[in-house]
Amino acid sequence: MLSLLVLALVAAATAQAPTPCESPPQWQGRVSMFDPIEGHQFAVEGAYYYDKVNLRKARIERVDETRNSSHRYVHVIELFAEHKRYDIDIQTRECVERPLDRPGSLSGFHPHDVPTGSRFRGLFYLGSDAVEEGHVECSSWDFDYTDRSYFWYGTFTTHGCIPIRSDRFNTTTFGVAYEEFWDVTPGLSDPNVFIPPSNCKPERA
Repeated sequence: MLSLLVLALVAAATAQAPTPCESPPQWQGRVSMFDPIEGHQFAVEGAYYYDKVNLRKARIERVDETRNSSHRYVHVIELFAEHKRYDIDIQTRECVERPLDRPGSLSGFHPHDVPTGSRFRGLFYLGSDAVEEGHVECSSWDFDYTDRSYFWYGTFTTHGCIPIRSDRFNTTTFGVAYEEFWDVTPGLSDPNVFIPPSNCKPERA
């Protein structure tokens, strides 16, 4: 009888544990990013476009350089299949083409999914579960990307696998990359955000 009870409890716990999930393959929203590591310090906020199907990302953002108290407005296009990144100054319209896999960069397409083999860290509510419809249930995960030499921690909604937070750590190369997402909408309203202008020039050595 005791054995049956133990097996029933284990089965119930297993059934309740979330499993790794995949977010929508294409979506757009808002993003906030920052890196607090000395020598890297910056903060970013703006529109974010994600396309896992074609391995590309884009941001239209304000970048605050905390080291010199300056800011600028940039349209960033990352085309991972082509290993190219474009930085377009929104005010001057100047466009610079850079390799995505340059030394010290966070190269490689990072999907906003929970990878298979991730460690489940727990469930929690954003908001308050004491208020009707005043909360969203979320799950937290971590994973060691040994092939990319960084450790990842992520938070997703349990319904729909919508990404909320994504952190990557490697203090010996790129530092710490924090990303938070909100106003996420599946699909892409303007695929042209991934097309660089014709005046882009390669970065000077």
